[in-house]
Amino acid sequence: MEPDQWNNRLINADKAHQITDGDRKVTVAIVDSGIEADHPDLKANIVPSLSVNCTVSGVPDSAGWEATTSSHGTHVAGTVAAARNGVGIVGVAPAVKLASVKVVNDDGFIYPEYALCGTMWTARKQIPVANHSYYIDPFQFWCGDQVDQAPVVEAMRRAYAFADKRGVVNAAAAGNSAYDLANKGTDDTSPNDSTPIQRTINNSCLDIPTELPVVVTVSAIDSASALASFSNYGEGVIDVAAPGRRILSTYMGQRWLLLSGTSMASPHVAGVLALLKGTHPNATPQQLVALLKAQATDHACPAGDARCTGTPANNAFYGDGIVDALKAVKR
Repeated sequence: MEPDQWNNRLINADKAHQITDGDRKVTVAIVDSGIEADHPDLKANIVPSLSVNCTVSGVPDSAGWEATTSSHGTHVAGTVAAARNGVGIVGVAPAVKLASVKVVNDDGFIYPEYALCGTMWTARKQIPVANHSYYIDPFQFWCGDQVDQAPVVEAMRRAYAFADKRGVVNAAAAGNSAYDLANKGTDDTSPNDSTPIQRTINNSCLDIPTELPVVVTVSAIDSASALASFSNYGEGVIDVAAPGRRILSTYMGQRWLLLSGTSMASPHVAGVLALLKGTHPNATPQQLVALLKAQATDHACPAGDARCTGTPANNAFYGDGIVDALKAVKR
């Protein structure tokens, strides 16, 4: 019996697969905790020569890109490109290739030098699509008006701008704090590698990388298309929405597991962007994002929820709408 992949049906990936599984020339970088190299649903799609470990002082190392202590990257990878092989699940773009760009250390932290290394790697190698399901530690929000944090904000802004210029389109998870990213006030979760403090923040404080200018910010929805209870939101911040609750995907130990989070929503969008790159091989990142948004299915705010502001065409919960894989593969 095949597993129920409601998430693929919700974004019409099952219908898209009747046309194409994606272009084999397209690679998606999974900028995350590494990928299990011998997972039966993934091993045929991983490109070792494009994979790298950035967790040793932020210096790229061709060894050590495999998953070690965390299944997070393996799960994300499966949503993007689990192969159509009669085993387990089928990804949004099952024919595309995967690069494992490891930026999460064995203690579970993603420090700025790791993230910079990973982003610059995708730029140097011109990997056309990259997924980022994390925020950079130790701050949930990095504030441009604070002298100890502003350099990281600027360094990451430059790195992503360079990647964009080199043809990399980036999707990122909006975050799991049920926070209004358009109206920031306080943060009591940072720094997360020591003792968090209560601090007042403002809209110059960014969840990085998801709030950087050239990054597609993805909120999470459930099987009924409602905003997941944990998902961050924000009018003018969220670009698109995708499934993120109880997503079945690949897991370490050659297994499959259900996980929830905006981390699970973002790779659906990376998969759709990979399909778009296949049908529009000469498109720039800006053109791919414009297509992604134009093709998304509008979704109105739920009645009576004051947190959701905006119009059915663009609002705080869904941005420009729920992504559509079928439209992505129609030339």
